[in-house]
Amino acid sequence: MQLEDFLQKSSYFSLGHLPTEGFHPATTHLSVLTHSNPEEAIRLIGRVDLDAVRTLRDSMNSIQKLSAEIHATLESGNRVFLSGCGATGRLALTLESTFRAIHRGQPWENRVQGLMAGGDFALVKSVENFEDFPSYGERHLSDLGFREGDLLIAVTEGGETPYVIGTVHGALSCSSVRPWFIFCNPTELLTSTVERSREVIENPRVNALCLSVGPMALSGSTRLQAATVQMLAVGMALTRNFSLLDLLIEELSRLDLAAFLTPFVEWESEVYRSGGTVLYRTSTYPIAVLTDTTERSPTFSLAPFEKSTWSGESCSWCYLSIPEAESALESWERILNRKPIGLEWDEFGGKLGFQSILEFDFGKDAALARSQRIRPKHQENIRIEGRRGTAHLDLSTGTLESSLESPLLLDPIGSQILIKIILNTLSLVVMGRMDRYEGNVMTWVRSSNGKLIDRTLRYLDHLIARRGLPHPGRESLVGMVFETQARIGSDEAVILRVLERIKTEAQSRL
Repeated sequence: MQLEDFLQKSSYFSLGHLPTEGFHPATTHLSVLTHSNPEEAIRLIGRVDLDAVRTLRDSMNSIQKLSAEIHATLESGNRVFLSGCGATGRLALTLESTFRAIHRGQPWENRVQGLMAGGDFALVKSVENFEDFPSYGERHLSDLGFREGDLLIAVTEGGETPYVIGTVHGALSCSSVRPWFIFCNPTELLTSTVERSREVIENPRVNALCLSVGPMALSGSTRLQAATVQMLAVGMALTRNFSLLDLLIEELSRLDLAAFLTPFVEWESEVYRSGGTVLYRTSTYPIAVLTDTTERSPTFSLAPFEKSTWSGESCSWCYLSIPEAESALESWERILNRKPIGLEWDEFGGKLGFQSILEFDFGKDAALARSQRIRPKHQENIRIEGRRGTAHLDLSTGTLESSLESPLLLDPIGSQILIKIILNTLSLVVMGRMDRYEGNVMTWVRSSNGKLIDRTLRYLDHLIARRGLPHPGRESLVGMVFETQARIGSDEAVILRVLERIKTEAQSRL
């Protein structure tokens, strides 16, 4: 996005008034805690998770209605489509993969289809600006064969993502089945302030479901609590396991994740401080691990996963390995429980296509190949595995080993939710110890689309006031963000560089 485009459309991306974009009052000093008391940081994040999950109790009637419509669609021989963007896109693909695993070899195996902004490629690497176009959502849904009688469940944390809204318009144009639109900000606030949201939510042909959860533990990081609650809601509806909510609440209250995770938080932080990288190895939870490790890149301005053909200077801090996968294709089939689907659109020149996806190799030989291509950096292994048929999860490195027991691990959706929460907590605390956010403000957010540019500007407003710096004015600040974004390297923070410039200019005037 160019500066002129953003200035013309800035009101379209102005979302700071939405609760999911706000600052959680309980986590104001989260980054400080990650250094001084990581155990308490983990417990604090756990309390925010638990509060968010409890909000679903008020929505169970709607979730049961959604479930009835899902199963009526499936029993009629039609398909259910799950659409999302970013975290909710990965949520959609995770639920599709899990549903396929549950029904493997049965008639319903291919009846649920996930789609996300950027296609399957975006599961591993974000596609800049793709989410800003509603037409892409309509076109993507059509490409995947959505037809009369099919059901769309469109999931967006904020309730305003253009791509996801586009999938709703696409569904309305070719199916008489009412699509569902699921979001995490108050209905009245969205309908009164965001026109594109109002058009969908107030459409009598759309089922609108608000799962309001409030601010995230890390400001604006909706991959955390919002995505967890939405994944749980849609997951329960897909599997008809409505008792999963009470079980999750019980387990989040009981489990001591601080004792389980703290040694691994300290271990992973030290690997990064020493200039190393981490290889996550898993056979049982590949899509959960891929989701968390991929999402670290845009949230904390880390280098994204590199392709097997990569030969650049900056590699990802972490990577995924599926030891039993014999090839790149098999690694993707184990992640998705199907072959990956490329977006073979002319305007992207093959960048989002099938062959491009296969250039990300997570098979058994990829671990050795990656250790060679990232030299002189060293690569350390961490393994996360569920013991098949049991309620145990094992986490281990060369020097650490720990086990967690929970009945959630016996449920296909429950296990995905628990692993998501564990990995989200681990990565959030590690990134706090690596100074990738300040308090609960994403100081390293990457300004890769209109929504994230607006978020960058809001965080700058907040931090300029906190530091007592003179504000340069809105238009000047926007210019600084675009100028800085164009100049900095892949491992530099736009927000911190702009703050440094404002401070230097203020001092020069004294």
